[in-house]
Amino acid sequence: MRKYLFSAGIVLFSVLFFAGCFSLNGTPDKVKISVEAVMNDWNLLFSNSLELISWDYVGIIEDYDDLKETLELLTDPDSVRLFQIDIMDPSFASIILLSSIPSADQDEFAEAVEELVELGQHKVKLNWRTVGSGSEFTTIALVDENNIVWDSIIGSVVVEEEFLPVAGEKTGSVIIKWLWGAERGKISWSLECSGPPLACNYTSESKISSGEARIETKLVKGEECCTLYYAWAYRTPTGSISIDWNPETEQFDVEVSSWGSTGSGQGIFECCP
Repeated sequence: MRKYLFSAGIVLFSVLFFAGCFSLNGTPDKVKISVEAVMNDWNLLFSNSLELISWDYVGIIEDYDDLKETLELLTDPDSVRLFQIDIMDPSFASIILLSSIPSADQDEFAEAVEELVELGQHKVKLNWRTVGSGSEFTTIALVDENNIVWDSIIGSVVVEEEFLPVAGEKTGSVIIKWLWGAERGKISWSLECSGPPLACNYTSESKISSGEARIETKLVKGEECCTLYYAWAYRTPTGSISIDWNPETEQFDVEVSSWGSTGSGQGIFECCP
């Protein structure tokens, strides 16, 4: 009798344990929460052009064969789609196949995705509907225990937060986030001065995951003040960035392109001790 009760207790514990981790349809609860949160955010922002209508849980990347197959699926030029969006004007958006962009950009895209795919991640099928034509297609998203990791459509979009200095400060930054909230990159700059004699010091940094971020600076040291000219830009996995100083206009010429999201800006700091 005791042996029976012990066995029944083990079974009950197992049922309760897995019930706490998985919903009734076999989908882990954390995956469900992450996907539905991003689904709501996406449709709030972009459903006027592309609607995320539903999703289905596929399973876990269990071994290296499965990982290789998943990577091939996520980088197939003839099926993977990108969402091109201007974050300053979300009303402009377009959807293109990976195969329609230059081969060098396709290679860069594949390298960026390869860095994100790992064993143990969850695979989720996202079902999309294009507003206007009504055409439907699917993408495969990767989800870990905390959040979404990658999807070709959602990964094309970022959320930008720019922090400009308040009075008396000489630092600024741009925080670039994935749509699901995690930080994807950061661009920052600062200027300090002291004297006499006048001394000028500045810093700049740029980084981004699955894309490119750049900042260029030009320091001008006058008789009494230091002036820092700066320009920054970022893009998601494919495209290019050009930032060049123009002595005629005394500012930077910035060009940035991407089959995804882009952002750019420039300004001037002045410091007089």
